[in-house]
Amino acid sequence: MRSSLVFVGLSCALLVLASNPAYAQSPTSGSLINNIFGGLNWQPDALNALSQVIGNYQVVITTNPLTPRVNQTVHMEFKVYNYNQGAYGDNSNYAETGVNHFTMGIRIFYNDNLVDEILPQMHKGNTWRMDYTFHRSGNHVFKVDLYDMDKNNQVVTYIFNIPVDTILGPIFQYMVAAAAMAVAGTLLWVKFVMLKKKTPSR
Repeated sequence: MRSSLVFVGLSCALLVLASNPAYAQSPTSGSLINNIFGGLNWQPDALNALSQVIGNYQVVITTNPLTPRVNQTVHMEFKVYNYNQGAYGDNSNYAETGVNHFTMGIRIFYNDNLVDEILPQMHKGNTWRMDYTFHRSGNHVFKVDLYDMDKNNQVVTYIFNIPVDTILGPIFQYMVAAAAMAVAGTLLWVKFVMLKKKTPSR
């Protein structure tokens, strides 16, 4: 009986942790897992980064949180690298160095309609950070225009797809976790009643 209780309790706890979106974000947000295993120095860039290489330059976008939500502030970071492929011409042999400066503009599309535009700005170094708020759920297409990098001074456009969830996303996950715990509690109660019936009365 005790082993069943322990098993169900651990299962419910793992389900809640897995369904909570906070643990899918960057560990810098101060999650419980990061507090326990903070010394592991986990790097989340592989999870929340999008990158594209055109010519000799690579543009990388990272978002925090990992999956943006409607009407919530999203911290975005854009990085530009000088991308030099190795002798074999594949991704296994290349070198990246950050550029000293770049000029970038962004056009944001939703359902093939232009919904927002950020005019070209010059940035020192290879990093540009900004905050952005999405007002609709679904896929947003970011057309990132990089200026003055092409030999002929042509604008090079990098295209990224960024999906946005509704505010109901985490509520649904909490409902699923609550339903799972309710089912586990019901099963425990039924087992307890059955054991009580089997116990002979004095």
